[in-house]
Parts: sequence; C-alpha cells; structure tokens
Amino acid sequence: MSYGIRKKFYNSKAWKTTKNTIWLKQNLLCNRCHMPVYVDGLSDYLPKGKRRTGIVHHKIYLDNFNVYDDSIALDENNLEGICKECHEKEHHQDQVTRINYDFDEDGNLIQKN
Repeated sequence: MSYGIRKKFYNSKAWKTTKNTIWLKQNLLCNRCHMPVYVDGLSDYLPKGKRRTGIVHHKIYLDNFNVYDDSIALDENNLEGICKECHEKEHHQDQVTRINYDFDEDGNLIQKN
C-alpha cells in the first residue's frame, strides 16, 4: 500500500475515533494475550513497565483498493486491538519461528530455551 494513502487514512478523524472506540470496548487490553496496552491519551496512567504498545489490527488487511471502503477500514467487526508483540506474530510468523527455534547438531528443529 502506498505510504501516502495509508498515512492520510491513519491520520483521519474517522480512524482515530474508531481506533479509540475499539480500545475502550476492550478495556485497553490486547484481544489476544489480554495484557494492558498503551494508547495515547487513553492509558497514560498505566506505568511504563506494566503496559505494551497497542495497535488496532485489520483482520482483512488494508490495501490501495479497500483503504477507503468503510465496511473494511472502519468496520468494528474487522478490527481488533492487539499489542505490538501479538501484531508481530500475526504479520511475521516466520520470523517468530526463527527466533524461538533452532537446529541441533543433527539438523533437527528444536525449541530454544
């Protein structure tokens, strides 16, 4: 997706309102791991050591063709608030595997300690 299109959408009042609504409905908790998340202006009271960065994730990913389709971009059924760590797992599962696993001397895949 073109960065300019995405930036314009994510800076829109409609997106900011929808994003905050999602977080408030989820009580500022990650929808997957249930850890408290930091949302600018909503959870400033949470101590830094006890919060994660929050991201509102589109279940149907946005692209140049649907970014302005409100039934995808702003539909609460297509959105979930998740922490940065869970978002990374969603988008970079192959990298998570490389971080958590290694090969032993016989070439077998093993979980890192």
